[in-house]
Amino acid sequence: MGLPGYRYGRDFISDLGRPDSPLSYLMNTAFVVQGTLFCAGAVLVTRATGGRGQTRFVGFAAANAVGNVVVAAVPSGGASTAWVHVVGATVAIVGGNAAILTGSPAVSATGAYQVASVGLGASGLLSFAALAVATTTSTTVLLPGAVWERTSVYTIIGWQTLSAFVLLVEAARRRAVRRTR
Repeated sequence: MGLPGYRYGRDFISDLGRPDSPLSYLMNTAFVVQGTLFCAGAVLVTRATGGRGQTRFVGFAAANAVGNVVVAAVPSGGASTAWVHVVGATVAIVGGNAAILTGSPAVSATGAYQVASVGLGASGLLSFAALAVATTTSTTVLLPGAVWERTSVYTIIGWQTLSAFVLLVEAARRRAVRRTR
């Protein structure tokens, strides 16, 4: 059902969006939806909370969205367009992890959440740096490049999930306080 011969530790996420992948339409749609919803969520959160760093957060989330759309529109595997795909992936990954670092104050000021957010954003950027070194030097930096790529992307998805949970819990607490008044 998936891409024949695909290996989690060797192949990159966007390889699933290559034209020869049986589910490329699904993967490329997921890239567009992920980026679009991240940007929309950043706009909604900053409008609702008036949190610090609004412009930077929304800007980095928008960069992530643009990068994801480029990754979907220019799938990996094409030799003449590989550079466009790589630029899109770079913008998506760096933009997403920078959004974590700048957007966390808009979501919540709690200490544990801030520490987790900084840890995720920094881990994502460091993982991307390891990926960049590995791919530009054609070497393995402790782990295969595909693992570094996944780590740099999964930090974004993990932060989005954590932030959604924090926002839902804080909204429930506010509703509970209003009911007791």
